[in-house]
Amino acid sequence: MRDSRDETGRECERAGRAIEDLGDGRTGRVRLLMLRRHVRECPGCAPRLEKMSAVLEALSEMQREQLPEEFTAAVMARLLDAVAGRPAGGAERGRDNRNLFWVVGAAGLGLVIGLALPVVRHLLGRQGEDELAVAGHA
Repeated sequence: MRDSRDETGRECERAGRAIEDLGDGRTGRVRLLMLRRHVRECPGCAPRLEKMSAVLEALSEMQREQLPEEFTAAVMARLLDAVAGRPAGGAERGRDNRNLFWVVGAAGLGLVIGLALPVVRHLLGRQGEDELAVAGHA
C-alpha cells in the first residue's frame, strides 16, 4: 500500500520540474494539462505556477531587437581571426569597431540573461533536492 504523502510529494516534485520546463519552453500540451490539474488540487504548487506565468508574461512583452544582417558574419570573422592569432584588418578597422559594439552588446545581453536566471529561479521559490525530500516526508 502506498503512502499518500509520498505520492503527493512525488507529484509536487514532478509539478515543480514541469513548471521549470515551462519556463524553458519545454512543456508539451499534455504535460501542461496534467500540471494545471495538479495545481487545482495542490495549494502549495499554485503560487509557483503563478510566479512562472507572471515571469513568462513579462518576458513576452519585451521588445525584440533586430541585429544587423552582417552581425553573424562579423562575429565569425573575428573569432576566426582570434583563433588564428591574426590582428583585425587595417582597412576594415572602422567597420570592425562598429561591429565590436554589437559583439560587446550581445555578450552583455548574454551576461544579463545568465545572471537573471538564478534570480528568477529564486523568486519562484525553487527548493533544493534535500528540501524536497524533507517536504515529501513531512
